[in-house]
Amino acid sequence: MSRFKPRHIQTRLTFWLLTSVLVLVALFWLVAARAPVVLTENYIADLLAHDAEVLVLGVEQTGDAPRLDPAYATPLYERPYSGYYYQLDVAGTELRSRSLWDFELQSRKLESFPGTYHATGPAEQHLLVYADRIQKDDTWIEVHVAADLSALEERIETFRWRFAVLTLIMLGMMLVGQRLIVRASLRPLDRVRRDCRRLEAGEIDRLDETVPPELRPMVEEINHLQDTMQRRLSRSRKALGNLAHALKTPITLIDQVLQRSRDTLPAETAERLAEGVSRMRRITDRELRQARMAGEARGSQRFEVARELPRLLGMFRHLHPEKTFTHRVDCPAGALLRADREDMYELVGNLLDNAAKWAARHIDVAVSQEDDGWHLTIADDGPGVPTESLQALAQRGTRLDESRDGHGLGLAIVREIVELYAGELTFARSAALGGLEVRVRLP
Repeated sequence: MSRFKPRHIQTRLTFWLLTSVLVLVALFWLVAARAPVVLTENYIADLLAHDAEVLVLGVEQTGDAPRLDPAYATPLYERPYSGYYYQLDVAGTELRSRSLWDFELQSRKLESFPGTYHATGPAEQHLLVYADRIQKDDTWIEVHVAADLSALEERIETFRWRFAVLTLIMLGMMLVGQRLIVRASLRPLDRVRRDCRRLEAGEIDRLDETVPPELRPMVEEINHLQDTMQRRLSRSRKALGNLAHALKTPITLIDQVLQRSRDTLPAETAERLAEGVSRMRRITDRELRQARMAGEARGSQRFEVARELPRLLGMFRHLHPEKTFTHRVDCPAGALLRADREDMYELVGNLLDNAAKWAARHIDVAVSQEDDGWHLTIADDGPGVPTESLQALAQRGTRLDESRDGHGLGLAIVREIVELYAGELTFARSAALGGLEVRVRLP
């Protein structure tokens, strides 16, 4: 079963506006095409009604047979097949126009008089017939007067075709204008969409609020959420750095007291206390190091791999002056991880810190973009990690950074960041260098 895919607003607007325009244009064309027929037939019916009254006035009773005085009939009724005809029923006697020649008009009996109807005349002419019953003296005369509509219908048909072509041209112009109007009306939405992409890429901190009133509540809410998130993120990171800095003095005092009291304590107890103090010192040093790496960068900035990796590697050379190692970075130019810059600093910084700590001479860093996302691989030529420890590192919840020195320092934070971005974190032994190889995939 296919999932429903919502259409774009512009597509929906165009569809419904196009449908409404087509319906209205169709109705307009039907009315406009029918109007000339109705108007002309009504006009001709009025002329025929006038002729019917004149013809009745010309009916005379001479002897036993009624007759029509020719002076009351226009010459059109005398010319054969002229297109104008009459047929009168005077007390059972039928009087027909000479224009009918030998053709008998098939008159229709109407339920009420006066009225009009259509009939077929000589030479298959299409006739409009006006019928009425008029009393003259004591005699009722039923009169049927007809006019040929063939020539008029040809002209109306020509008008319809021309009007149809003109309507299509106007429809095309309306559709083009409608499309332009829809695009112009939705242009603020396109600008907001571009600003959202720029916000995602870290180019801006906030959306531009100079938008139409309909969009302003949404833009203001997005900016409010962005500001709130940045304040909370900055506050939590500063609090963590301040806490680590505040703990350095107590840890130093504890270490000094431990050194002075080492002779009075059992050897095993003194060793366990020293290990605990050393672990606390490493944790605070790590947090302070992350604070130095992040600096004052905006939370919305993105991690430019090609620029930041050499900087981080150079920093770790100074943090580990006792180590002398080379590095190789394989990264596409302009690579930009679409993730929070400080999150990537913590992730990459912890992995490079481990690699720098354990590397003998060399560190390899490779970044590539695949169909399923970004792939980051960091390997060193150190002693590596036993297979059983690799399996433990890959398990959720394992925090080797709190239990031992060396590999595993900060990996819990790395794992949390990778899970936050719905990525994957795997560990293996480097086939090229022999040490630990960490692979990270970020969608």
